[in-house]
Amino acid sequence: MRYVGLVFAAALGLAACGQGAPAAGGGATVFPNLFQTAYRAEATVTSENGHVQPLVMIRDGNKQRLEFESPQGNMAVIINGDTGDQFVITSSGGQTVAVRGGAPGGLSDPGEAWAGDMATTATRTGACSGAGLSGSEWTNTTSGDTACITDDGIILSATHEGRPTWQTTSVQRGPQSPDLFVLPPGVQLMDLSAIMGPAIQAAQGGGEAQTALCEALRGQNVPANVLSRAGC
Repeated sequence: MRYVGLVFAAALGLAACGQGAPAAGGGATVFPNLFQTAYRAEATVTSENGHVQPLVMIRDGNKQRLEFESPQGNMAVIINGDTGDQFVITSSGGQTVAVRGGAPGGLSDPGEAWAGDMATTATRTGACSGAGLSGSEWTNTTSGDTACITDDGIILSATHEGRPTWQTTSVQRGPQSPDLFVLPPGVQLMDLSAIMGPAIQAAQGGGEAQTALCEALRGQNVPANVLSRAGC
């Protein structure tokens, strides 16, 4: 589930504050609003250990979808800010399952790093470009981290502690299908809290957490390949 956590954290972070306003020099003078534009982008996320994860990010207002490949199969993360729904969808071996809620692990991504207070302490330090687009480079006055962002809120690149963490390689602007931000029909939905809760309680009570986890998974009618990967 590590890859799920890495990219899910990225998705959670891609909502920031502030409205961009054009400046006389052609750049924004206020940190851009990162969820005002509809687009599809291809990018790479680089973790602290140097692992590079290619992904596709699709965004339309408060709704986001990230698609990527992992050892667990093809995955998609959906965050619908309008409804509050959050899902991780896995497709493997001809079966597709979805988990409601978050996932363990995390990778510092541009949206997460530049949301909230980070954005309020950023200053525009020049022009930049990426994926064939022009943007403004923003530098956090406390950490020195940088991000290249278009005036309409598309992150083109970002760095943390001097190393690259995000690089957009292509962007297609335009409205996105609403179907991308909901569960596909017929996909089995598992409740992560219902699965992990019994295992956590068993561990806290001195019981067998693995047995409780397997029983909870079977109670959710998860596919056999998921049970196998969980050691059940």
